[in-house]
Amino acid sequence: MLIRVRYKDGRIDLVPSKKLDELILMSEIEQFERSTGWVILGKDPIRSSLRGGYPGAERRSSMILSSREKGK
Repeated sequence: MLIRVRYKDGRIDLVPSKKLDELILMSEIEQFERSTGWVILGKDPIRSSLRGGYPGAERRSSMILSSREKGK
């Protein structure tokens, strides 16, 4: 999937979705477009697989273990 991005110099381009996280991390873009409109980096909320993820405690592993134990 291609995502429209706006670089800091004003250029607009289409980039593969896999490259979006890299561009954000390298601070090469200032905006990208969602179906709801332009997202302004540093202002609008974003999620990114390269930005550290969820800061809370991991709870899923215990749920998986519990599900497996119920099947015994």
